[in-house]
Amino acid sequence: MKRYCCLSNLRINSKVDEQFSEYYPFETTIIEQLVSIESEKRPRVEQLLSMFAKETQQRMKKQHNNTKMIIEQLRAKLRDRDQRIQQLELQLEETIF
Repeated sequence: MKRYCCLSNLRINSKVDEQFSEYYPFETTIIEQLVSIESEKRPRVEQLLSMFAKETQQRMKKQHNNTKMIIEQLRAKLRDRDQRIQQLELQLEETIF
């Protein structure tokens, strides 16, 4: 029933379900353009491919930046832990001697 309502709303109002829209804003834009009644508002294949290529590049760049940030955070944790280990080793040496 939910799917039927969503598809009916898409056919009648050319609008995608709000929940879908929140999770998939890029895809929502494409779908709404593709179901437009006015043919000049519908993207051509070349435009679609270009839009998807740009979106894919942006997503890959974002993923790469996120990965770099995670790696840097992990390196910082390792540095902190290495320093703590060195401190503990010094304390251990002092207590032994």
